[in-house]
Amino acid sequence: MDLKRNTIDAIIALLVFLMISVSVNSLTFDVTKYGGKQNSDISQALAVAWKDACAAPSSAKIVIPKGLYKLRKGYFMGPCKSPIEFELEGTLQAPSTANGFQKGDGWVTFERINKLSVYGSGTFDGQGKNSWGTQCARTNYCGQLPVNIRLNYVTNSVIKSVTSLNSKQFHYIVYGGENLSFKNVKIIAPEDSWTTDGIHIGRSTNITVTDSIIKTGDDCISIGDGTKKLTITRVTCGPGHGISVGSLGRYNNELPVQSIYVRDCTFKGSTNGVRIKTWQGSQDSIATDMHFENLMMYNVQNPIIIDQEYCPWNTCNNVKEKPSRVKLSKVSFKNIRGTSATAVGVKLICGGYSCQNVEISGIDLKYNGNGPTKSVCKNVKPMALSNAWKQACASPTQSELRIPKGTFKLKRATLNGPCKAPIKINLQGTLQAPSDPAGFKDGDGWVTFERIDKLTLMGGGSFDGQGKGVWGKHCSQGQYCSKLPINVRFDYVTNSIIQDVISRDSKQFHINVLGGQNITFSRVRVDAPEDSANTDGIHIGRSNGVNIIDSIIQTGDDCVSLGDGSKQITVRNVTCGPGHGFSIGSLGKYKDEKPVEGVLFKGCTMKNTMNGVRIKTWPDSTDGLASNMHFEDINMENVGNPILIDQEYCPWNNCNKKVPSKIKLSNVSFKNIHGTTTSSIAINLICSSGYPCQNVAVENIDLKYNGPEGRITSQCKNVKPKTIGKQNPPPCIAI
Repeated sequence: MDLKRNTIDAIIALLVFLMISVSVNSLTFDVTKYGGKQNSDISQALAVAWKDACAAPSSAKIVIPKGLYKLRKGYFMGPCKSPIEFELEGTLQAPSTANGFQKGDGWVTFERINKLSVYGSGTFDGQGKNSWGTQCARTNYCGQLPVNIRLNYVTNSVIKSVTSLNSKQFHYIVYGGENLSFKNVKIIAPEDSWTTDGIHIGRSTNITVTDSIIKTGDDCISIGDGTKKLTITRVTCGPGHGISVGSLGRYNNELPVQSIYVRDCTFKGSTNGVRIKTWQGSQDSIATDMHFENLMMYNVQNPIIIDQEYCPWNTCNNVKEKPSRVKLSKVSFKNIRGTSATAVGVKLICGGYSCQNVEISGIDLKYNGNGPTKSVCKNVKPMALSNAWKQACASPTQSELRIPKGTFKLKRATLNGPCKAPIKINLQGTLQAPSDPAGFKDGDGWVTFERIDKLTLMGGGSFDGQGKGVWGKHCSQGQYCSKLPINVRFDYVTNSIIQDVISRDSKQFHINVLGGQNITFSRVRVDAPEDSANTDGIHIGRSNGVNIIDSIIQTGDDCVSLGDGSKQITVRNVTCGPGHGFSIGSLGKYKDEKPVEGVLFKGCTMKNTMNGVRIKTWPDSTDGLASNMHFEDINMENVGNPILIDQEYCPWNNCNKKVPSKIKLSNVSFKNIHGTTTSSIAINLICSSGYPCQNVAVENIDLKYNGPEGRITSQCKNVKPKTIGKQNPPPCIAI
């Protein structure tokens, strides 16, 4: 009895399985079962198969098997009762002519469908070769030519692994879509196929394009008005015209473009890289929150471009003088590298509404021709420096903040650390300070970098302090000019490099380093006129391991000045002049000053400076120490006071010279110093009577006096220097 019951149960289970299998098989709609044949027109068979599949009460699948099938036109309308799949394994081939199509038509159109999946190893072959260049003149929008595949109001759907080949016009148009993904698609057409955009997206939300290859004759991906939340990742583009937002502004009542992300893409030989384009004389519109990141360019023309003067084929001559009225904002170009086929690698041409909050960082583009890669900007306002800094400083990996070529006004900036990773500032343009110093307090910096490790500041750009209007007015001889801002402050900055930047016309000191460690200034330029009061070039205090190399300093005060607590400072191959020379000090003016130790000036040139190399301390000073200070291989050209120790330093006679300085100077050398001087006293060593200088060496000095006051001399006070080698002027005469 049990055996019989088990047998019946098994038979029932088998019948249920077979019923389910029949049910599943019945939801597969193979066009060959509807009379579709290879190398024949299957338009009717496919239309009927679609009608049945769309009406199915559960998930349905249309199958076009391997082989070549001709299709006059396919229009697949929803809504369907259930999710529907369109599996293309063969090739659907369009007519070779565009006869019978109207403006805006698709050769294959999917419309008002939810949960559509188009996939397979097959191809939509648009046979566009006979249409390119003959029926599509440059003054015509090719509107009569059909789009290969239109996706109108398609939602929650995916297009995967299929190929669009040789479309007569755009390959794909997405209109009114939502939650639609393109994955692993291929789009193929030759470089000379006009108006064959790969994927055009308009008035759609939450569209993604990933892991795809697009080779075509126009934009690989173009983004029309009303597009929101579009993400494009790991797409290879080229040949083609790049990935474009726009063109925008040509028509009335265009909707905003918002939240566009293009990441991790590769461009090969394309006419453009990433661009935003809007028409001249356009209607009012908005495009915002657009980001292009981690991109590779291989021989790409115009790798980064904003073009708000877009006017193809001079079709907008009637409005050519009118600016674009599309407002662009919150745009970023980050970590874009590779090679440019044009000298201008970054071109940002904005319209009547200046582009707002544009951020450029991590750009490394090499021009394939002769010369450097250039940037061109017009009507661009970069992201507020403080906001850009905040984002870069918070990055867990090394980041770059770029300020492109152009002049950008900056009221004030304090860029605080610590940052999470090394950070680079690529200053290519000019930051310009307010001409009025109102609002600054004692010791303020106009631009301040504070508590940052592994900072790189470079790029060839300038800090323009606009100090001309305050020199001599707010800074009299009896004042320290303390209420005037320093151009650039580096406070507690460590393990950093500043190279190829310019400080121009500071209101006070150009560069101030406080509490720094392991900082190098390389190929820095300081530029201010001789009459700019109190504009020390680089002032260093309470810092260890600072190097200044291969730099040019022209200013109205000390080229380099060292304050208390300066240790292991090297100044090498620096040209100074005009200015007051190289100075250690002044020291001893304030309480609790720290020792100065381990200073080397070597291989420098001084031209037309008020002083050469000097050590200066105040009389009636607090206790202090300065030792191991060396000046070597210095060339003097028409320099006043070439070699000077002045422990009676008292500018403007506002100190008590009767009380000697308490700064102890020791282990000082002047070696291999030669050239010409405007001072008859070329070596002047005035040390403290309270603490005479110890272990001072003067070696191989050859200075020629240019003036009318007789022969060149040396004088010494409270010091007995050791002399070695050539001595011109002769050794010291005690006074």
